[in-house]
Amino acid sequence: MLIRSASGLRGIAKDHFTPELIDKYISAFITTQNIKSCVIGRDGRPSGKQISQCVIDSFHKNGINVENCGLATTPTMQVMTEKEHYDGGIVITASHNPSEYNGLKFLQSDGTFLSPEQCEELFKAVDQNVSIVQPDSLGVVSDYSTANEEHIEKVLAAMCIDTDNIRKNKFKVVIDCVNGAGSFILPMLCEKLGCEVITINCNGNGDFTRTPEPLAENLNELEKKVINVGADVGFATDPDGDRLSIISNKGNAIGEEYTLVLAVKNYLNYQKSIVATNLSTSMMLESIANETIRTKIGEAHVVQKMNELNIPIGGEGNGGVILKEVHLGRDSLVAISMILSLLSSSGKSISDEISNIPHYLMIKDKIRIDDKIDFDSLETIFDCNEINKIDGIKFIWPNKWIHIRKSNTEPIIRIFAEAKNQDEVNELINTLKNYLK
Repeated sequence: MLIRSASGLRGIAKDHFTPELIDKYISAFITTQNIKSCVIGRDGRPSGKQISQCVIDSFHKNGINVENCGLATTPTMQVMTEKEHYDGGIVITASHNPSEYNGLKFLQSDGTFLSPEQCEELFKAVDQNVSIVQPDSLGVVSDYSTANEEHIEKVLAAMCIDTDNIRKNKFKVVIDCVNGAGSFILPMLCEKLGCEVITINCNGNGDFTRTPEPLAENLNELEKKVINVGADVGFATDPDGDRLSIISNKGNAIGEEYTLVLAVKNYLNYQKSIVATNLSTSMMLESIANETIRTKIGEAHVVQKMNELNIPIGGEGNGGVILKEVHLGRDSLVAISMILSLLSSSGKSISDEISNIPHYLMIKDKIRIDDKIDFDSLETIFDCNEINKIDGIKFIWPNKWIHIRKSNTEPIIRIFAEAKNQDEVNELINTLKNYLK
């Protein structure tokens, strides 16, 4: 199944990503976004090099100049697209999906993803078999070799990252990039911050030796390594390097929900701010921020709200931190730097930092998609204080909530629930599932 959404395009590489299909989407991208120059990069998946070449060939024959960053994180590509004033960018990745998947993420000239409306325009052009008049000359193809260094430089220049103080602490960190796009840039970042760096799964060959999504249950190897080497912290990313999960100094995977919370806590040490996040992000954020604005799920929606209200900090509870000063996209480099800055200023360990944040229990569940589900009919299931229907349906009480929605990236229904204890969360999940049987 080829999945088209506000996150771009993804599917099984060998089944879907033929040169003909790739050319259709690149042609539509050129036409709808008026592309004259473009930059591309990929994560480490085995299919990435071949798909990259097909993307390059399509730009080349259509007269578009293209620069290839090779193995590069999604946030690196966002920074490069904006910084070098290209008309757009392409990231060849399927994010947290298994290695047999791949995809195309489309960037506009400011480095942000295409809006949902722009994606729909692009997909419509594909369906209408839009064609391009062959140009008089071919595009110029070149390599871009300094993207990692430039991305790191921009991150470390951010106001809320105290690089000198971080370096004084000489943190010992363990990094697990699941052999994806962050395999070289994340260790490089931490070395520039004066850290002693130990790596696992950082060869960039796309061999996903663990489940690629950086959820706590997938990080056992990293937990053990942190304990074995006596590290201050462990960091894990997904294959394209826009999401970050944390292992505490006690060797516990604390869950990706803490990433944004800790980053925001660091930011608020420097400047008070509203925080933009999505409907499914933990209530922990409200415990440290004076005001939060909630959006539909998806980076594009959070970014849209940050632009609309000029909000400098935001992100999602999946480990995505967005710092507008660097660029408007989730960025694991930003997240790592902000968390190390927090630890260096407080003098506390990760374990001590999270012990001071009110604790909630969250369950992230899913069921296979059923197009017959009528979200309006779900309103009567719960007697709650508030119902939010901007994205699926969310039932809200003062200290708990449950949210059900169709995934943007997989043929599933996602169910998120959060409460103070296990019994309350289980009751929410079971009530909903029993209704849907």
